Amino acid sequence: MKFLPLLLLTAHSLMCADLTVLLSNTKNNLRVESTRIEAQRASEQLEQIKAAYYPTLNATALYRKKDKTTAFEPKTTQGLEIGTEVTLFDGLRREAAMDAVHSTIKQANQSVAQEEQDILLETIIAYYDYFNAHARLDALRDKKIELSAQVERFKVLVKNGLATNDILKSLIASKLEADYDEQNQNIALQRSRKNLELLSGLTIETLEYKELNTPLAEKIERHDLQSDRAMIETLHHSEGRYTYLPTVSLQAKHREMNYNDYNTMGGANIQPERQNEITASVSMTLFDMGSIAKEKEQARLTTLKAQKMVEYKAKTLQNEADIAVMTLNASQSAYNAAKAEEEARNEAFKTIKQRFEVGLVNTTTYLSELSALSLSQAKVQSSRNALQISKANLSYTYGIDLMTLIEEKK
Repeated sequence: MKFLPLLLLTAHSLMCADLTVLLSNTKNNLRVESTRIEAQRASEQLEQIKAAYYPTLNATALYRKKDKTTAFEPKTTQGLEIGTEVTLFDGLRREAAMDAVHSTIKQANQSVAQEEQDILLETIIAYYDYFNAHARLDALRDKKIELSAQVERFKVLVKNGLATNDILKSLIASKLEADYDEQNQNIALQRSRKNLELLSGLTIETLEYKELNTPLAEKIERHDLQSDRAMIETLHHSEGRYTYLPTVSLQAKHREMNYNDYNTMGGANIQPERQNEITASVSMTLFDMGSIAKEKEQARLTTLKAQKMVEYKAKTLQNEADIAVMTLNASQSAYNAAKAEEEARNEAFKTIKQRFEVGLVNTTTYLSELSALSLSQAKVQSSRNALQISKANLSYTYGIDLMTLIEEKK
């Protein structure tokens, strides 16, 4: 029983989650896990490159039989060869590969960080989309309550001959249309909830509303931009694979052989049964019609192309950042305007409702004003949510960690 409070708390967090719980759980998203595996694969490449600095050990079993041989050549040869080989110098190709892999690891880690931010942004947008759908659903339900009350009222009035039947039919038709709108809006709400469950991996019944902190945008340092810069480093280091420098290697072998069916010249074995062999070799390309030089130039141009694209992306992000700042300011103005509009609509509807109930305005005017009030109520919440999404977009564009938007203010 001592674990009961903990179990109840866990169950409550699953059924009634807030934005902090949702964002914290996105680290377990399958897309993020997939990117982490890719980063792990890059680390394994580093270990593979390191192995090139160590000697290799090989063993070979040999069996050879010829049907035609000279007098002093064995018809059957069998044995075992064990050898080791180490590359002392390979024209700095290993070093270039090592530097390239280090940059690849940096690129992969930045990709993981960017994927985490991508999932966080998608979760934030889905979270406020959920509340947008909820606000529209609440506004429709308020509208239905008002229409239901008027339908019941006019049923009594029509029955007593105090109102005409056409007004009642208009009210009933509007209520049926509101029922249909409510069903569609409920589908949109469930779609948003399912999307949040997919992103966070949690089972969600209800959500608690939370506003985001306003970000302090300074310098753009997005992880995907840093990943692209690391990719350029990888390309630059890869140019070192194309070189005319020599390769120096050392090889040692030991053979144990058995030779059969040949003239041994009176018992003397002219074929050595054991052999130790050491070979040092230097190899280099002296002339290849400029093939290696052309490959190196192609690699350089590939790096240059990538640099130009990253420069273009940096300017694009700066433009997006400027627009994000303007959008945040516009969203704040839209929210203030929506609140003012809702207040005005409330006052206007009270007046129209009173006049409608005493027969001073027709049904069309009443229903139009009711719809306008319903829309203004939903608009306030949608404007509030749009303001929060604008905060998230601004942070995302500048590369600010989106988790900082839900930290408690000190």
